[in-house]
Amino acid sequence: MYLSYVIGKQIKTADGANFGRLVDLIASPSPHLPIISAVKVKVSGKSVRTLARRCFGYDEKTEKFTLNCPTELLEDYEAGENDILLAHSVMDKQIVDVHDYRVVRVNDVRIEPSGRSLYLVGVDVGVRGLLRRMGLMHASDALSKVTHIRPSSQVIAWDDVETFENGKLKLSVSAGRLSALHPSDIARIVNDLDPAQRTDVFEMLDLETAADVLTETTPEVQADILENLEEERAADILEEMEPDEAADVLGDISESKREDILVEMEPEEAEDVKELLSYPDDSAGGLMTTEYVALPKDMTAARTVEYLREHEDEAEVLYYLYIVDSSGRMLGVTSLRDLIMADPKSKLEDFMIKKVISVNTDDEIDDVVRALSDYNLIAVPVLDESDVLRGVITVDDVLEELVPEEWRDRMPKVWRG
Repeated sequence: MYLSYVIGKQIKTADGANFGRLVDLIASPSPHLPIISAVKVKVSGKSVRTLARRCFGYDEKTEKFTLNCPTELLEDYEAGENDILLAHSVMDKQIVDVHDYRVVRVNDVRIEPSGRSLYLVGVDVGVRGLLRRMGLMHASDALSKVTHIRPSSQVIAWDDVETFENGKLKLSVSAGRLSALHPSDIARIVNDLDPAQRTDVFEMLDLETAADVLTETTPEVQADILENLEEERAADILEEMEPDEAADVLGDISESKREDILVEMEPEEAEDVKELLSYPDDSAGGLMTTEYVALPKDMTAARTVEYLREHEDEAEVLYYLYIVDSSGRMLGVTSLRDLIMADPKSKLEDFMIKKVISVNTDDEIDDVVRALSDYNLIAVPVLDESDVLRGVITVDDVLEELVPEEWRDRMPKVWRG
């Protein structure tokens, strides 16, 4: 049984007289699948009655509804908060197919009779669902016999569906179902939603997942999401991101919204982001991250290892350790390999490399690429005019900037920052 078969059809009384036309079915939550609990019937003119399930029956052979009791004994039904009006709230609406990670439009609704009950089992998003709605199934089937081409009927089980209504996530299970997906799969779904629906998704996701998803969406969608989120929520999400990623996102939104969000961020994290925003996007300063490890020259190898364990979450990259003086000026660099091989009692200045390959905050991307490729580096430090360490640029930061936008989704996550 499909909803398109019964919508608009006459519901007759027990003695065969016309009572009214069916305009909608109402499904209510049940332990397994939503159960049809009521029908909406247009009785006369603009008069519509909502009748409880006990008042009508369904004949599978004729695919018609009939009243079970005299009209004077009909019981009206009041829809609950979790009830779903199938024609009004599901048909033609966007849904999230959480199995195939996409947004599709509902062409028809599948209902399954079982005993004396009717259950909502799925939605048809295929061509056959659309043809069924238009009353062209017989013509289509006849044409298929000649061409041997059969239009697709793609029914998505209701368990694999999240529905949207007026920009609101209708099912309470949505948060758990979406959060269980990989961030890149959620991002693919979010990219296809309208602004209101995107905002709802980001309101319900936990902060870490929301940050991962935001990183995976397109720049246009990122800006749209931040413009529509409450400033406090947006700030919480950005604080979960690396400073350079947060700066990239904030750089694409309106100045007033950006300032409001920065006010809501923790002062230290806001300062890091503000510093990155002060540099042109195509400069080394605009590419760098402020998450790196900078250590004093008199720290021992053993203490350095302890320090790294204590602060493992504070740096985006741990390929190199940078040694600086009390003013933050660059003194040297060492690798993790050299640290592990060093005498635990030796100081960093004893085995650091003093001639450090670096770039300036104002250098262009070509200068960064040249430094990374000429010296076979995984990351390069960024210094200001006083040789103070301001940030670090990694190979993946550069690749993300140079690779065309349409190629980025095909790149492994490790190369996308």
